[in-house]
Amino acid sequence: MKRFFSLFLSFVLLFAVCACSREKNLTELEEIQQQLAEMEGYACTATLIRQTENGEKIYETKQYYKSTGEYRLELTAPETVAGNYTVFDGDRICQYNPRVNDRIIRDVPESQHRSELFLGQFIRNYMQSEGVSVETASFDSSKCVVLEAVIPGNDDGLATEKLWIDRESLLPVRFVIYDADDKERYRMDYHEFTFHPQFDADTFRITE
Repeated sequence: MKRFFSLFLSFVLLFAVCACSREKNLTELEEIQQQLAEMEGYACTATLIRQTENGEKIYETKQYYKSTGEYRLELTAPETVAGNYTVFDGDRICQYNPRVNDRIIRDVPESQHRSELFLGQFIRNYMQSEGVSVETASFDSSKCVVLEAVIPGNDDGLATEKLWIDRESLLPVRFVIYDADDKERYRMDYHEFTFHPQFDADTFRITE
């Protein structure tokens, strides 16, 4: 019995060592893909740059996202839009503008433009895309891995997208959406980014 127990213990230890070895032997790309696939949610601050017919619009934002689909996007600058936010609680979308008599507009139709600004949608598109490209690029003096995905649908304004991941921290640093002519339409430059945050109970709540 003692011999059997010793053999069993050795097998367990060997399995644990092998498991650790496999984890350490993950390629850089596999580690990044695993982190994105296992993402339960994130919170971040980011600069959003939107290209329009009248030039680019720049906004400072706070973003919150859960893998189950709920999200919240707050505008913090410029001052003319600070305090505006959009929240999706899983069933309804609410847009709030404190300058319009404190009115809350409910039951706003879901928009591909809106959800495409969140990494959860990018991950779904990336996993479903065929022939996606992966490259290494320099960004702000740091090396990044760049993932590319095709956006499904027939919207020429939303054709492809790229995500820059810092190779040291494994955190997103830039996210860009391109139109069918490969022109930049939206760019998100992340400043603070946290995976798996603890969300406040009211983060995704639509109040009456």
